[in-house]
Amino acid sequence: MSLEALKAHLFETLEGVKNLSDDTASPCEKISIDQAKQIVSVADTIIDIYKVQVDAFKTFAGLDNVANPASMMKAIGVATDDNVKLLEP
Repeated sequence: MSLEALKAHLFETLEGVKNLSDDTASPCEKISIDQAKQIVSVADTIIDIYKVQVDAFKTFAGLDNVANPASMMKAIGVATDDNVKLLEP
């Protein structure tokens, strides 16, 4: 899931919560507060994962010794092939 997709889901969740007070909204357009809290909790976890990846990128990008930082991140599972392509010169 990309950060853009995550943002879209969170905005949909916000709309669903807003629709709770809209009598004209269908049940499919509404989301309970408990469901919204669960979604936000999962989103927080996903964001934390992205933060770890960014920290790893910063750390490995600062290394100029033994191995290529992008290859090291891929080897430990922090980066995917697509991420590595962005990091390689």
